[in-house]
Amino acid sequence: MHLYPDNLTDKIGFDTVRKVTMNRARSVMGSERISNLSPSSDDQLVKTRLNRTREMTDLLLNDAAFPLEELHDIRDYLASARAEESMLPLEAFIEILQLTITARRVKSFLEDREERYPALHEIAVGLIPLKDFESAIKEKITDHGSLRDDATPRLKSIRKNLNNKRNDLRTTVNRVMRRASKQGFTSDEGPTLRNGRMVIPVLAEHKKKIQGFVHDVSSTGQTVYLEPVEALNINNEIRQLESEEKAEIERIIKELTSRVRENMEYLTQNVEVLGLLDAVTAIAQVSIDFDAFVPVTVDEPVLRLKDAYNPILLLKNRNVKEEEQDTVVPLNLDLEKDECCLVITGPNAGGKSVALKTVGLCALMMQSGYAIPAKDTSQLPIFDGVFVDIGDDQSIESDLSTFSSRLEWMKKTIELSGEHSLVLIDEAAAGTDPEEGGALFQALIEMLIDRGAKAIVTTHHGSLKLFANDHPRAVNGSMEFDQETLSPTYRFKKGVPGSSYAFEIAERMELQEQLLEKARAVLGEAKGNLEELINELESKAQEAEKIKQKYDQLKQKTKAERSRYEEKRSAIEKERDQIREKALKEAEEIVKTANQRIEEAVERIVEKGKKDKEEISKARREVKDLKTDVKEEIEDLEQQKKERLRESTDPPEVGDQVRLQDAKTTGELVEVSDGRAVVETGGFRLKTDYGNLVKVEDMSGGKKKKEDRVQVNISRSDFSKQMSPSLNLRGMRGGEAVQELTRYLDKAIAAGRNQVEIIHGKGEGILKKLVHEYLDKRKEVTDYELAPPDRGGAGCTIVYL
Repeated sequence: MHLYPDNLTDKIGFDTVRKVTMNRARSVMGSERISNLSPSSDDQLVKTRLNRTREMTDLLLNDAAFPLEELHDIRDYLASARAEESMLPLEAFIEILQLTITARRVKSFLEDREERYPALHEIAVGLIPLKDFESAIKEKITDHGSLRDDATPRLKSIRKNLNNKRNDLRTTVNRVMRRASKQGFTSDEGPTLRNGRMVIPVLAEHKKKIQGFVHDVSSTGQTVYLEPVEALNINNEIRQLESEEKAEIERIIKELTSRVRENMEYLTQNVEVLGLLDAVTAIAQVSIDFDAFVPVTVDEPVLRLKDAYNPILLLKNRNVKEEEQDTVVPLNLDLEKDECCLVITGPNAGGKSVALKTVGLCALMMQSGYAIPAKDTSQLPIFDGVFVDIGDDQSIESDLSTFSSRLEWMKKTIELSGEHSLVLIDEAAAGTDPEEGGALFQALIEMLIDRGAKAIVTTHHGSLKLFANDHPRAVNGSMEFDQETLSPTYRFKKGVPGSSYAFEIAERMELQEQLLEKARAVLGEAKGNLEELINELESKAQEAEKIKQKYDQLKQKTKAERSRYEEKRSAIEKERDQIREKALKEAEEIVKTANQRIEEAVERIVEKGKKDKEEISKARREVKDLKTDVKEEIEDLEQQKKERLRESTDPPEVGDQVRLQDAKTTGELVEVSDGRAVVETGGFRLKTDYGNLVKVEDMSGGKKKKEDRVQVNISRSDFSKQMSPSLNLRGMRGGEAVQELTRYLDKAIAAGRNQVEIIHGKGEGILKKLVHEYLDKRKEVTDYELAPPDRGGAGCTIVYL
């Protein structure tokens, strides 16, 4: 992949991102990999890198602790072990052992999750478990890095004898010391060591009164350090045993070093693979810090950045207090397939250069395997070259002026750029004659367009604005400027050229009117009219945007009012039907009771012999007719209810009204995936099997639009069963997380829940702080606390309602 100039990664900010990532690495190997990391133009490699980052981000946020620890750099030890009869220091075996254990645990962890993390599992395939090698080291070395007493039977025997002899020596020397002390032959010191042998301090004038060998004399000459003759043989035996111990230790270490040598290839491979996993983890951690998402890679030359934040500005804000942080405005920028050049104009300090660098840095990060701080719907092509002309490259050493260096850059870019290149030019045509410079850069842009490259150019030159307006494959853009406050908003607008607002800003700063008039005269009428036209166009665009915002607000308010009206109407109709149904059932019961009483009366009449059959029959007919009328009314009411939501034999699709067969609940089908469906009803989303749904049609007014559809009420017990007992906020930005938490708590309270869990993750603790601050404001929250370790610990908060 071509990157030009050589300091491009520094100019655009990629070196800063890479340095931050290196600080996130846990090992020297991982840090080295990141240090050598560079963007790739290989389509498969880029997608592999992004898949690894996506999976590792998911793992770090949503899975158990990844056992990537104790990543010692053992490469120097491995190099030392290559020579036959070589001996590694004891601490080397502990570091080698810990790294070997890590390799085995990481491999097991990812093998258990192969389906969930296939890209990471593919890396872990290269890890080689060495359990026999682990056991060989554990049998010889303690956890603290010393040789075990029972490393071999011989070492165990030698050390046992050594302990016994040392005890004998202490007993013998103490006995001689006590005897000499009673006789006044010794100083106040106790027994000590000289030249590795135990001696007693004897006053110089009495040294001949005690049999032994003098090993040392004090600095004053008043004390000699004498080895009693009784201890001589014991000391000799100890020295012999120590010599044997040393020889046995050397033999054991050589044997262990030989085992390292035998497994050299496997250990080296484990070091490399763990270093790669460490680098992937560091990149994922930085992606999480940026609240970033993996963009969509596209084969077509389409570029779409949605709410993209400049990573360098985000890093800058992290190092200052919240109240001192700058507001970072996200970039929304689209370039379609046939749009090869974007010319961005606008005032100084309006954000043109930041927009340019944001595009370039996001491209480099993506092609290096990073997620980018933008929405996951963002799309970027894979470029085979990035060429950047930013800043002053004047060089005293090579005798190049600023403009000469730009010409050198232009020459190299023409040589190396092609169809899949990204070219970023800041302040085109600056540093030389405006007309000649404008012509040179216009010619360059035309060549780049002919090649199919993507070029983004910032400038103040009107000729390039006109070029972008006239060329079918170029487009104008500008950084918005608030004409009321004469201050930049840092928002990008496509399709409209921007003005430099030099005169407007000068007027605001109260520059002399005479000077401004002369300047306008020098500028010329045509140029002045063009600038006025651009200003007027931008002013109208801003007015149109404000009108659109008001319209959207009114539209949303109208939808809400209409929805409330429909809910009320539905509730009234339902209440009316319930009252009518209740009345009819009561009437039916009255008729039933009356019928029974008439029958009883008839029986009494018959018994008394009063057989007025005609009257009896007439009474029976009237009761029967009344009973039939009530029954027909009830059946008619039931039929109306069925007709209002008639079932259909067609399979339900997203947007249809459906009924859950197991719950008899109706709602809108909003999502179908892998045999599972999501139904929205009563403001809640219910998950169920697709086969559990039956399509229904509202016959009272046809299939309703989403915003007009009447929501179905669900009982509080149904709410409680259907809603999740926990809410996962990990990966969300602050504002989005608070909105989601608000909706969730409202539903939990409506459902009558008295306890829920909010999963916010550990990370930097920012999301946890936001959650707790919000919970303090909700009067419905009686208390909250961090979950116990087995339920998420510091990454989860239990809320009591």
